[in-house]
Amino acid sequence: MPDKTPKPKHPTTLIDVFKQMQPSESVNPVLGAQIEQFWDAQEKMLEEAENFAQHWFERRHEAVRSALKAARTASSANAGDPSKAMQTITEWQRHSAERLIADAQEWFETVARCAAYAAETEAEAVEKTIDDVTTTAKKVGQSSKSEPV
Repeated sequence: MPDKTPKPKHPTTLIDVFKQMQPSESVNPVLGAQIEQFWDAQEKMLEEAENFAQHWFERRHEAVRSALKAARTASSANAGDPSKAMQTITEWQRHSAERLIADAQEWFETVARCAAYAAETEAEAVEKTIDDVTTTAKKVGQSSKSEPV
């Protein structure tokens, strides 16, 4: 008597899951240039993001140090002359605004460089793909002419 148990449509073992995750062995070689360029652009964008984050944290550390210094200066100022405390706070706010502007400026520059990487690598990938297709087409054309019918 045949087994009438329906087979599940999803993987049932870890091995099945890994088999589904393996790349197809028949990936079109024409896509090779595009895949390579994609990952190259990803690497460059990650480096850009890392640099931006490092500079952002440096500015945040400076903000905390300067806030602590301003708080100490303002709290130790002569109570009879609050202008010293106000001047300290005003200067801290000015530097904070400068840091925020630096954040925004560096972010826009980072995004612009990342967009340029994406555009450049896409153009390179298209050019390489066209070259690969042309080379393959020539090979196919030559082999079909050289074989007798």
